[in-house]
Amino acid sequence: MKAVITHAGEFVREVEIALIPALSESFHVQFKSQLRSAKNPEEWRSNFSLILKRSDLRELKELMDQALCLEAE
Repeated sequence: MKAVITHAGEFVREVEIALIPALSESFHVQFKSQLRSAKNPEEWRSNFSLILKRSDLRELKELMDQALCLEAE
């Protein structure tokens, strides 16, 4: 699954999370960007990727939930 998380003018950032079948309970998380004013505007560039266990992904979700709660206060 993937989603665009930033869309600012010509710049787009996307994050993709995919289950890794060969690694039990593991996910590949990859951040990509696209600059539509670049020489090749259809090209996506990989910015950062990591492998997380399911428990790590849950911890990241909890951290983001906490950050969102702080923002609402």
